[in-house]
Amino acid sequence: MGQQKTIESQDGTRHKLLAAAHRQFADRGFYGASIAQIAGEVGLTKQALLYHFKRKEDLYSAVLKAISVRLLAALESHVAPSQPPEQRFESMIEGIYYVARDNPLDTKVLMRELLDDQRRDAPESEWFVKRFLDELVAMLGAVPALANMSFSQKFSRVYLLMSAIQYFAASASVIDRFYGEDRAAQIAGEFPQALREQVQHLLQSGK
Repeated sequence: MGQQKTIESQDGTRHKLLAAAHRQFADRGFYGASIAQIAGEVGLTKQALLYHFKRKEDLYSAVLKAISVRLLAALESHVAPSQPPEQRFESMIEGIYYVARDNPLDTKVLMRELLDDQRRDAPESEWFVKRFLDELVAMLGAVPALANMSFSQKFSRVYLLMSAIQYFAASASVIDRFYGEDRAAQIAGEFPQALREQVQHLLQSGK
């Protein structure tokens, strides 16, 4: 019984550390966030954090992996295997938008990972974003009308959609400040339709 409580306590501490790291990496990036700041946010010492995560790289990798798991799980809930390839791709892009909108910290961490290129020495096993992009490119390639596109052509189109989603989701608070709550809400309500139109234009471009 005592051992179970210890395990539960360790799991709870690990969860708190991941949540704090999630916020710090989103706000400061990999190099800007420090082990001491993350530990201090949950009332622990730096040494206590290092008991759970040996290096900051390990903590950052755990945050990225958790984001990847959440993203893929959410996408699976939007996509049905029985859907034709065109509809599956459109549903996946729409799912990505809603996940990005509902998880602004995830969006910020992913944008920093993509734009800051902060861990050039990370092993390929930790390239979580690359695996996700490859999945999207493969799904686009499953559309018969686009099957003859080169990898670079498919990647460019996927990246264009992803960039629009991430940029819009990350700038929601700025749009609200620029245009006020009412107009920002109208913009947010219109964006999914504009995104669907872009996806449909892409899917029809090979016909």
